[in-house]
Amino acid sequence: MRRFLSLDLLDNRYPQLHGLRVLAIVSVVQFHVTSIFALEQSIRLDRDWVLSSLAIFFGMDLFFILSGFLIGSILLYSLKHQETQKHPIRRFYLRRVFRTFPPYYVVLTALVLTTKLTSLQHKHIYYEYAYLTNFFSTARFDTLMFWGWSLALEEQFYLVVPLLFFLLRALKNDRQRVGFLIALWASALVVRLAIYFAHKGPWIDIFLYGALYFKTYTRFDTLVMGILLAVIHDRYREPIGRWLMDPFHRALVALPSLLCLWMLVRPWSFMPDNLNFFHVFAWGTITTVMYLGFLLLLLHGSGPIHRFLGAPIFRKLATLGYGIYLVHIPLCDHVIVPMAHALDRRRVSLALIWPLSLVLLLVLSASLSYVMHLVIEKPSLWLRDRVAK
Repeated sequence: MRRFLSLDLLDNRYPQLHGLRVLAIVSVVQFHVTSIFALEQSIRLDRDWVLSSLAIFFGMDLFFILSGFLIGSILLYSLKHQETQKHPIRRFYLRRVFRTFPPYYVVLTALVLTTKLTSLQHKHIYYEYAYLTNFFSTARFDTLMFWGWSLALEEQFYLVVPLLFFLLRALKNDRQRVGFLIALWASALVVRLAIYFAHKGPWIDIFLYGALYFKTYTRFDTLVMGILLAVIHDRYREPIGRWLMDPFHRALVALPSLLCLWMLVRPWSFMPDNLNFFHVFAWGTITTVMYLGFLLLLLHGSGPIHRFLGAPIFRKLATLGYGIYLVHIPLCDHVIVPMAHALDRRRVSLALIWPLSLVLLLVLSASLSYVMHLVIEKPSLWLRDRVAK
């Protein structure tokens, strides 16, 4: 019984990244709580609080970069050990399918069976099953599982990742590989700029969001940066580690990342009249530069922050992170929103309602994710280990 109730924990090669993954989960959930309360339900929230909460949109970019880094590290290892591993690319795809597909399809199907679908949701549901959510409207009444756009983006990108690594192997040296990845990363910004300037007249916020934020061809730089970090860490780990032992060098890495963080959370401080143009850079370029510096420091250090983020509890919570993301929106809609309205009618302070809603949503989502882990993910992972050897 104890074995059945235990978690099949994530790989622990980089324990400090588990803490980062949990911070990303919290940032995404708080963003959705605020957006649902303020933009959909008209629950009274302080305007400055709403702006500050929604400015922390970049938790999803952290997920993308961590995914790119971890998948990149796995593929680098597989390609190095092709002599001892049979069919490494086939194994890569099978392991990915067995880990991510079953929970996604169970949650999506449960929503299909329990939700009264609009005509557009009926029309789009086939695309959602095909992981194409990010290529049509993610508005509430157009898409059933609208938050699945990020999962679709990842799966689409992973279709070409093995081909990318074979191309990297064909290059002559590490300098060419790093240069190619930097050029590929920068090309996403070029695509966003081309779309931005091709539009006639001023952009409306929601249209810019739909045109640039969700599409794989405009947002792949976040995943490419993760792969670039994996290549750099694999090839130059020791010299980078020695260089970062100097506090001055660590400061040189930290300062640009802190500047990027300030730009992201306070964009109106320096670009009040050009926020749409700023978003072209913020949605991928600035976030990845920020995270590159922070991740380099985390991967080469042993201070109190590293020990805190590497605490065992974060590994357990990070293991539940995928399930939390899948179920947190339905739980917010059906449990948290009615509770918040009831408390609001009783004139309970919004300073209490918002944090209470966030904490309760995280607890409920983690609890349901744990159940899903036991009955869906663990059996799937057990089967994966026997099929994808």
